[in-house]
Amino acid sequence: MILNARDGSVPGVSWAWKKMLRFGVAFLFVIGFAAVLWPSVEPVKLPLETASNVTLGSDVKCDIDHDQLANLNILKLAQYTRREIVLEMTDEPVPYTQWLDEPFLQVPKGTEGAADGCSIPAPVSLRVPQPPKLADASHIDFGVATSVERLNESLDAFAHWAGYSRTRIFALIELDKTGTGIQEVKAKADSLGINLHITESDDNYLNRYFALIPHLEENARETTQWGCIIDDDTFFMSMPRLVDALAKYDHTTSMYIGGLSESVPQIAAFGMIGFGGAGVFLSKPLLTELTNVYDECSAMDFTGDRRIAICVYRYTNTRLTVDHRLRQLDLMRDASGFFESGREPSLTVHHWKSWFSADMPKMAVIAELCGDSCLLRKWHFGDGWILTNGFSVIKYHADPGKDDVSMELTWEPHNGANEESYLHELGPLRRKDDGKRSFQLVDAVHQPNDRVTQWYVMRDEKYGDQVLELSWRIR
Repeated sequence: MILNARDGSVPGVSWAWKKMLRFGVAFLFVIGFAAVLWPSVEPVKLPLETASNVTLGSDVKCDIDHDQLANLNILKLAQYTRREIVLEMTDEPVPYTQWLDEPFLQVPKGTEGAADGCSIPAPVSLRVPQPPKLADASHIDFGVATSVERLNESLDAFAHWAGYSRTRIFALIELDKTGTGIQEVKAKADSLGINLHITESDDNYLNRYFALIPHLEENARETTQWGCIIDDDTFFMSMPRLVDALAKYDHTTSMYIGGLSESVPQIAAFGMIGFGGAGVFLSKPLLTELTNVYDECSAMDFTGDRRIAICVYRYTNTRLTVDHRLRQLDLMRDASGFFESGREPSLTVHHWKSWFSADMPKMAVIAELCGDSCLLRKWHFGDGWILTNGFSVIKYHADPGKDDVSMELTWEPHNGANEESYLHELGPLRRKDDGKRSFQLVDAVHQPNDRVTQWYVMRDEKYGDQVLELSWRIR
């Protein structure tokens, strides 16, 4: 059987096969670059205390990879801790938040004296559900208006949800004056298993955004059920869960599905619309209806996702169906409360590299080992440390306790918002814990021995940063 990611002829491919394909491509790229760039001269080894311009504290009692410290942007290192995590896969239901008696960052009694001085000797065993099989998303087409540069930057994030899923992504980009970027982007998309179609347009961004509607309608296949308009920073947490969510809606009727902003002032400013960053889903019949009135709607003063909404409301009988799992995430500066809530992850994440910072491709690396259902799982350990997989390791100053289902309000208000402004989407809420200690994910890699290593960093300019290295494997 010939496998072709571009024409989507991989209906039976499994999650494990997807992982093997990605790793194989990455391995070939690494070998190619190493052959060209491998240094022929041994680097000069500096004294441990000053190697790579990193100052090491007295509590660091093991050999450290200084190249990795540079990747983590560490200049002063106060402490380095390693721990291995062994995953036990189960077919039984597993809650997203689990409470364990054993400590996480304390050395268990009887296991003192790690050989390298930094490792906690005993591995910790965690239960996770079996990863879902790779979804067949050939009935969903995605449309994005962007530039060739931003499209290229988005491919690593797109690969998590669109790679080898048989979905198609249609990109309307501004004219590429160099004429060289498009082929490079297509080659990268192919290597990631993304079925990408690029069309150049001399329209401005807002017109290209609305032009995605007739573009998706024109390219729809007989099997197409949904067209989805996204931003280039829209991130889907799990394609299998998205496919399951859409299956509950009637695609044979005109349907307009989207998510509201989490902030009431944003809704007041832009209306009851499907906010574009969360993903706007239009059933195939509605795509046809809107294409038939495209000229009338193009003449309206409204722009972007608001133009789509007003076009739907003025010229069809369809109204917005709100799916609260589609997240615009209009949260400023610090969205950690959202990610650390322990609630079942949303379908989409937006604004992750603009309004706040959360490296979604790095966060999703853990899914290469244990699947999408492993991402953002939360374990509360006996010493008070809480691991939110792929995001952080934290310890509250005032632990909210087992029965507290509130979300910590860590973000800054925007456009006149207050706590009440966010209750309709994110409540119940609790005050920010200013005494919270937090290691944040900075890097993650999927390694050849089928392990994932994550590096979490607690920044401290005065006393030096602390690094927590977690090595994951399946039992």
